[in-house]
Order: sequence, then C-alpha cells, then structure tokens
Amino acid sequence: MSTGRPAGRPRDSAVDVALLKATQDLLIEVGYDRLSIDKVAARAGASKHTLYRRWPDKSQLVVAAVGAPRGLPPVPDTGSLRDDLLACARAYVDGDDRSEKLLAGLLSEMARNEAVRVAARDGLGVHYTALFLAVLERAADCGQISPGLDLQLIAGAFPAFAFHRVVVDGQGVDEELVTRVIDRIVMPLITPLSTGRASDGRAPSTGSSPGHF
Repeated sequence: MSTGRPAGRPRDSAVDVALLKATQDLLIEVGYDRLSIDKVAARAGASKHTLYRRWPDKSQLVVAAVGAPRGLPPVPDTGSLRDDLLACARAYVDGDDRSEKLLAGLLSEMARNEAVRVAARDGLGVHYTALFLAVLERAADCGQISPGLDLQLIAGAFPAFAFHRVVVDGQGVDEELVTRVIDRIVMPLITPLSTGRASDGRAPSTGSSPGHF
C-alpha cells in the first residue's frame, strides 16, 4: 500500500496554451510595461492563482510566451536557389507579422532584462532565420554559392528587414519587399562572381528598375 501523497490533478495543457496566447496578444496590444497578470488572467478566462501556479511572476510568464513553439513551413526545395529564398521570405507574407509585433512590444524590457532578451532572440528572432540558413547551407554543400560566406549573417538579412518594416515603419511585409531584398541584396551576396549568372542559372538583368531600395 502506497504511503506517498496522492498525485495532484494533471496540468491542463489547454489552459497553458490559452494563457500564453493571451500574454502574446497583450504584449502586441499594450507592450510589456502595461501588461499585467490580472489582464492576462482575464483575457484567458483563468484565475490569477492558476497563472501563478505555472509562472511565479510576469517576467517568467513573458519568457514562456515568447518561447512558445511556432509552426514553420518546411524548408523549400524548388530546384532553384532564388525561388527557395523567395519561398522563405514569403513565409512572412503568407503567415502574419505576429513575431515582429511581439518583438516591438518587448523592446523596452529587452534592454534591461536578459532573460526576456534571450527568450525573444531564441523564440522570435531565430525561427525564420533557420529556414534561410537551411537553404543556404544546402546550396553551399552543392557548390552553388560563393565559398567562405558568413551564411548565418546572410540568413538573418531578410528577417532584419522584415522587423524594420513592421516595427519601425509600421507597415506589413509584402511581395515587393520580398523580391527587393532577395534580388538586390541576398542574391548578389551569394552569387559566384566568376559566373556572371545568378545561382539558379539566370543571367543578371541588364536594365535598371526605377527608384531606389
């Protein structure tokens, strides 16, 4: 006969999801400074006691929320490096700008809270970069791009532009931004100069488009 204490009621994962989703929504709407445990509990339809049983303070709740798993599309493999990179960038267009808006809501706290800064970097800043990096590493293994490149840095180029567009400019990520960044920045960086051709075999355009980047 067991003499141990009876096990408590299993933790309801649906409640966890609701609380983390409510935290994310409020970070987007009001930012870190104005987010409160009361507001999160009310938005999720849960009690403060339920929330505190999971996360003892606001900082830990926010760290959990920004690190919550996110679905990513599969790594594209179209047979064309340029099209693969465009597909990576279009993940922002086809999805939403939630990650960038979350980062915007965290900016003030990221400057003074290392745990939040690390969670934001790992949970929000890395997931789309990983798509680009996988495509670039595959291309490097196949000899499609110039050797010796800093692929991690290049992989972060489009996510950085997307963040600036959403957070600084207050605009969405659209098809125009996708093609401009990939064609004018990423492809010129990775295309072997000796070939004079794009990595997917396309000759570079001889005309110049109006306007500037």
